[in-house]
Amino acid sequence: MAQISQSSNAELRQNALAVLCEELRNPYSSAGVVQAGVVSILNGLSLKPNDTGTREAATKALSALSIDSNGRSSMIESGTALATLPCLSDSSSVVRSNAYDCLQSLSTLSSSGVTALVAAGYSEVCVTKSGDEEEELRHLPLQLLYNCIKNEEGLAAALSAGAVETCIQNLARTLPSLVKTHAAATLGFLCFADSAKVAAIQGDAVPMLAELLDDDYWKVRASAAGALMSIIQTDAGKKALNTAPNCVAKLITLLKDPNLSVKLNVLKTIACAAVHPEARREMRDSSDCLPVIHQIMDDSSGGGEEAFLGKHAEIAREAVLWKP
Repeated sequence: MAQISQSSNAELRQNALAVLCEELRNPYSSAGVVQAGVVSILNGLSLKPNDTGTREAATKALSALSIDSNGRSSMIESGTALATLPCLSDSSSVVRSNAYDCLQSLSTLSSSGVTALVAAGYSEVCVTKSGDEEEELRHLPLQLLYNCIKNEEGLAAALSAGAVETCIQNLARTLPSLVKTHAAATLGFLCFADSAKVAAIQGDAVPMLAELLDDDYWKVRASAAGALMSIIQTDAGKKALNTAPNCVAKLITLLKDPNLSVKLNVLKTIACAAVHPEARREMRDSSDCLPVIHQIMDDSSGGGEEAFLGKHAEIAREAVLWKP
């Protein structure tokens, strides 16, 4: 492999990398090639100038290795996070997609991977890429940004780079569903920070998220409800939710959503929103809100996910029925 990496024959390199990708389907083969130092070689080949085919094949191999624990350890030791950073600006969408996939696995399955990404400056880069990557791939930097902000330094860097504003821009209804899903999920995670809540409210995120509550794709609805729950922890957030057109009514409607993740996030949001007197009054006056919550509680006796849902339904009911 080392000889191939230095060869001037592009076809030979690409064929060898194709064979390697096939071999990596076998866990035993993965362990062997990692021990042979293949990661460092792939790091270099992923940046091979004037050879798009080699860069695509090398990043595909790195992506395949990233789901293997030995592969991830070698990537961290070999500085793959820093080495592949230029791949996110490659002219080939295949290279960029492969690189995102590799880094996503590296930072999802390894806390050391998150640290490596943050140290390499990915928080700021992902904010930028979430704004200018082509729409069909834009969910990938948003996913990667979500991982980066699990780290305190990564969160601070992302906020300084305008992550909240970028996520809000990606809530537009005309964007692909995956983009909206990950924009809302990442915004919700960002908003565990108080400064992010303020920025989200000032950026009119609440009415935009309210619009997404009736999106056709359940993951968009679930992420939008989850983001609202994070934002409305403050009084200003609760006020913004209550003034967003039909937001409370949409939350009540989603109590009947067929997806458990949507209902869970909606119950959490209702429990928080009910602290606001006007929202609580609307929930009490609804012919659906309390009856549906009671039905969810009744259906939770069988255990499992329904039981977990039932606990949150009980919390929501107590919030709606609370009297000062």
